[in-house]
Amino acid sequence: MKNVCIFYTDENRIKPLADRYPGCERIRLTDIRDRAQFAQKEGRDVIFAAPNDLLQEITAACRGLSFASAAVFPPDNGATPDEPIRIDLRKPRLDYMETEICHICNLNCKGCCDFSNLRVDRGFYDFDRFTRDLLRMKELFWGIGKIRLMGGEPFLNPDAADYAEKCREIFPDCDLRIVSNGLLLPSVDLRTLQRLRDCGCSVDISTYPPTAAKRKEIEEAAKRAGIAVNFSVPMKFFFRTILETPVDDPAPAFRNCVFTHCHMMSDGRLAPCSYAACISRLNRFYGTDFPENDYFDLAEPAADGWRIMEAFSKPHAFCRCCGSGAIPYRWQGHVSPDRAKKEDWLIRDTFISRKAAPAIQKLLKPAVIRLRAAIQKKKTGGG
Repeated sequence: MKNVCIFYTDENRIKPLADRYPGCERIRLTDIRDRAQFAQKEGRDVIFAAPNDLLQEITAACRGLSFASAAVFPPDNGATPDEPIRIDLRKPRLDYMETEICHICNLNCKGCCDFSNLRVDRGFYDFDRFTRDLLRMKELFWGIGKIRLMGGEPFLNPDAADYAEKCREIFPDCDLRIVSNGLLLPSVDLRTLQRLRDCGCSVDISTYPPTAAKRKEIEEAAKRAGIAVNFSVPMKFFFRTILETPVDDPAPAFRNCVFTHCHMMSDGRLAPCSYAACISRLNRFYGTDFPENDYFDLAEPAADGWRIMEAFSKPHAFCRCCGSGAIPYRWQGHVSPDRAKKEDWLIRDTFISRKAAPAIQKLLKPAVIRLRAAIQKKKTGGG
């Protein structure tokens, strides 16, 4: 890269670049949405030294501009490379994506948002299919801010490290995490945990009551492997979110949702959320008929990342099936298929569900989002 211009947000981010690009132009970003500052550098080699969570907006501000080359450095991903990562600004950057690498669980929570306790799907995400889908995502998006490998319980998949390493290979910029209830982590092969560590994959622990009781043992196992872990707040409650009867207007549910933009990749599809991606399990188990077509087909040749991003920024079809206020109930584990009821997921039409719950959720949403972001930035145990 020659004739380099570095856009940065913090002096500390560009210190490693000083010797590599002596005499380069440096521009401090004060407004990442200001397209003019980027347009002035068209035809140049540019590097964005900015936090992970700002790169999506920077990419949008640069849409349609032509640079000699573009790169990011260093990504906030736990696996910082020795040199900038080249990117293709003709494509957008997706902020977040989750994907199930295992469809079964050792805990089987009542009302699981992936319906894992119904055990409709018993296997793993086929690794070859997983790889093809990731490569297709790379054709649509230059990068992904955060990738979370989910379950079920992902540590039931003995090849979990293979999936993480493939994510890092294809999306070197991503903040990569495995999401686990943590109960199996002390018994996971040490080499598997070390491979996860080495590819910059941390572990997000959902702190259910059994997990809280085993926290010290989980932390010690993570420390031995040198892998970073991140415990959620204690999860003593779950929430019903699906309406018994869909409504006409999807906007209220979209506005109030605290998990907006939780995109899920699954078997050749990219859905706006886990409910839209996994609702077929509820339908197959109980004979319900919630819509199963709220997704983008990754095999569609005309698929375009920018159009997908635009669609995901608005209320979508499955939002009609979600309440604008979730209904809490006490967490319960080990709910097998014969004990599960479809009412574990469905919201009944009452005054509380129509008026009180939406008002409370609207009020609390900003605080919930801030708290979740703060917790996810704090990692312990290694890395």
